[in-house]
Amino acid sequence: MTTLILDDKEYNTDDLDDNQKQIVNILNVGTNSVALLNHIVQCVQAVQQLKTNELRSSLDLKDDDQSELNL
Repeated sequence: MTTLILDDKEYNTDDLDDNQKQIVNILNVGTNSVALLNHIVQCVQAVQQLKTNELRSSLDLKDDDQSELNL
């Protein structure tokens, strides 16, 4: 027995008809897809932040190197 909660009301999924079960399956796929997409977005944002920091650090080093050469 699996329980579905919708609008704070519990439903036994064994009592759902085929159309209702199909809707529940689509909703589950949607929920899983959103979670995966959010994870992908967070991973891309983390890489972007790391690479931005890496670029910033490398540019700061180059500026320091050039200023030493100009002295």
